[in-house]
Amino acid sequence: MPTITRDMSKGQLVALAFGQDAVAASQTDVQIPVAAAEASQVVAGYVAPWSGYIVAVAASLSAAATAGTLTVGATIGGTEVAASTITIATETEKSATVLRTAGQFAAGAVIGCEITSSGTWDGTSSDLAAQVYVVFNVEGI
Repeated sequence: MPTITRDMSKGQLVALAFGQDAVAASQTDVQIPVAAAEASQVVAGYVAPWSGYIVAVAASLSAAATAGTLTVGATIGGTEVAASTITIATETEKSATVLRTAGQFAAGAVIGCEITSSGTWDGTSSDLAAQVYVVFNVEGI
C-alpha cells in the first residue's frame, strides 16, 4: 500500500464554514459560530481529528458597508492566527492565503474564526459567511 503524502491531490483540503447574521458594529475578537441552519447555533469551532495547518481564509457579505471596517481571521484554540486576518471595508468578498508554517495545529485543536468590527461599521444589516481552509495530515490512516 502506498504511503499518503501531503499532496493536495489526496483530498486533504477541507473548508470549515462559519457565519454571523446582521454583523454588528463594535465587536472585538468575537468567535463566529459554525454555520448551521439554526439561528441559535453557538458552537464556535471544529475539533481537528488530525494535525494540520490553515492555508486560507475567505469571507463574503450579503451587502457592502459604506463606512468602517471588519476583520475576519482563523483561530486555533480561540487565539487568532495573525497571518490569516483579512480586512473588509466596502467590498463584499475577500480572501487571503496563509503560509503553511503560520497556522499549524495539533490533533484535537479547535479551529475557529473570529470577527472584529469598528465602531463606524455600518454594514449592520449584512450577513457574513466565512470559510477557514485547512489541510489535514492524514498519514497512517
